[in-house]
Amino acid sequence: MLECGWDKVATKVNFNLEIDSTRLLEMTDRKSKVLDFGCGYGRISNELTELGYTEVTGVDPSREMIERGKKMFPWLSLLQSAGTDLPFEDNVFDVIVICAVFTCIPSLEERSKVAAEITRVLKPGGIVHVSEFCSEESKSFISGLGLLMRYSGPQEIRDMFADCSFFQDEVVSARTMSGEAASSYRAFIRKPLNKAMHATSA
Repeated sequence: MLECGWDKVATKVNFNLEIDSTRLLEMTDRKSKVLDFGCGYGRISNELTELGYTEVTGVDPSREMIERGKKMFPWLSLLQSAGTDLPFEDNVFDVIVICAVFTCIPSLEERSKVAAEITRVLKPGGIVHVSEFCSEESKSFISGLGLLMRYSGPQEIRDMFADCSFFQDEVVSARTMSGEAASSYRAFIRKPLNKAMHATSA
């Protein structure tokens, strides 16, 4: 997942990329079991809770991010989990939200492993909502935080979840944390009902 370099900037960053909360509410039940994957300090987990979702779990590899989140939002369930493997059984979550996470994973191999893990812990028929900074052509760069990042074209995200169906996706305008104009790819992805087996990370 994310590099430990995020520990060094955990108290300095304030994430700002938005999820499509309106469509998410239309498509999912507030009693759904929701995973906020790559939750950072819990900004999106808290938003989901305020939207009325009653069972939200956030997970992130950065210990410092999780510690910040527990201080800011002590009512949230935030877990620190290093490495690619998630600490959950197969087919656990109804909904998984991923906001500006793949942007922070420049390795294509690691991205594929992460996508496989997300698919593994998602219930058959479950929904993944992705919101990622994007560009017309994929590119890697060093951010103002000094961390290596990668903007993907929409097709690169689609390819990571090739076994799932994309039933709503679009590119919208966004702003980076520094206020620069950018684009964001938003997608809703459904895991096939017949895909209940363990998805190996290859």
